[in-house]
Amino acid sequence: MFNIIQHKTKIMLYICLFLITLSIVYTSTLNPFSNRIMNVDTSVYITITQGITRGQVLYKDLADNKGPLTYFLSVPGYFIGGITGVWLTEILLFYIAFLFMYKTAILFVNNNIAVLSVFATSLTIHPFYYVNAGTEEYALPFLVISLYIFTKYYFSEKKISFFEIMALGFCFTCSVMIRLNMFPLWAGFCLIIIIELIIKKKILDIFKYIFVFTFGIFIVLLPIYIYIKYNNVMNDFYYNVILGSITRGFRLLVLNDFLKNFYVVLNRSFSFIPLCISIILYFIKYKNISSFYYFGFFLSYLLSNIFLSFAAGNSHYNLILIPFFVPVIAFLSDILLQLFSKIKYKYLAILLFFCITFSEGIIRLSYYIFFKFDSSTQLRIAGKIIDDYTVPDDTIINLGWNGYIYPYTKRHYASKYIYQGSAFNHIPDANENFISTIINNPPKVITIFIAQDGGIQQFIPGWHEEVYILLETDYTLISSEHGIKIFLREY
Repeated sequence: MFNIIQHKTKIMLYICLFLITLSIVYTSTLNPFSNRIMNVDTSVYITITQGITRGQVLYKDLADNKGPLTYFLSVPGYFIGGITGVWLTEILLFYIAFLFMYKTAILFVNNNIAVLSVFATSLTIHPFYYVNAGTEEYALPFLVISLYIFTKYYFSEKKISFFEIMALGFCFTCSVMIRLNMFPLWAGFCLIIIIELIIKKKILDIFKYIFVFTFGIFIVLLPIYIYIKYNNVMNDFYYNVILGSITRGFRLLVLNDFLKNFYVVLNRSFSFIPLCISIILYFIKYKNISSFYYFGFFLSYLLSNIFLSFAAGNSHYNLILIPFFVPVIAFLSDILLQLFSKIKYKYLAILLFFCITFSEGIIRLSYYIFFKFDSSTQLRIAGKIIDDYTVPDDTIINLGWNGYIYPYTKRHYASKYIYQGSAFNHIPDANENFISTIINNPPKVITIFIAQDGGIQQFIPGWHEEVYILLETDYTLISSEHGIKIFLREY
């Protein structure tokens, strides 16, 4: 009887986690039931994924500055079900993330509070998910799994296994092969664990952990290295990913700019809370074994904020801070449970508290559920117009910093620079290469996205002057009614 009840409880847990997952991913721009235009970064990631499934080589035929797993994770889903398949991939990745958020929370609190903590954490995701989410959401499950293992190391009665240490190396490499600046979570905790082992004179354990962690790294890096070596794109990989990520993600700033960015990052939707709570808990638990955990937590979170402050752009960067909310919200939930202990519906009171606290998440969720959009419908119509005026061997290029139109047309891209701009300033002769390709092998169709700003910001000096001259002489405007201007080459 007890086993039956336990089994039903697990089923209810998995259903709750799935509903929490659905509440996030239903609002995705990849949702086939939604008609919202993709986030600008997402449109590029989907376009490159689309190109890979058509046989094009990453970094050689398709330029971008993110790690290869950003696209490879989407390839199976896209190959099977197109954009809908990638949306299903999102569901899977978020479900894994929420499952390990629960596993982390349950190390601190009871089952009901753990589920409430996961739901409250999901509300903190909404303000960061609607901007340019892509790399951060793909890295989220690897970040959450790693935080769970670090937390288990200190708070679980079961000893951490070599498999879990290997998983740390695996998750670390997956994250940095999505985006290089994802490493702070591991840097902070690993440093504290090494210091702790040195203090306890367990030097042999340090070497064991490093060896197993490195093996986890090797599992991910080997197939990536084979792909890069086989396709002879090592130089392209260096310029696109290594140099590109350093240039854009680790900018040298004056102190005032850095402090301003640090302030902005911490003040996005209560992102200062994990930092403050970790400091408080460290001093409360001082001289306790768990103090090492809270110091590692603090250091990892601080490093994450520091590296975000070097490149404080859109708020979606803050998604990598979400895993740190889980232990903190669990801690706060436990305090609230004690405060509301005499209230009949105490769990409902805790739920209401977090709904009010993170009301921005509720508001954004409601907005995208209840309001109708047609921006992607317009792009689908534009894509059909392009396909109707062209044949399979024809090529297309979009002028500007986005890839909105590509997922909705069957035509190949005329240049590896599917979007243009400062993202490629670190690559020698990138703009010259783009111009030369377009001038010497003119695409059948050139498009300019005009729905948001009339196309004004899509003109990029140094990239488009000669192409605009070509538009005036060799192309005819055949449509501008669906948020995008479509120019057809006359001969």
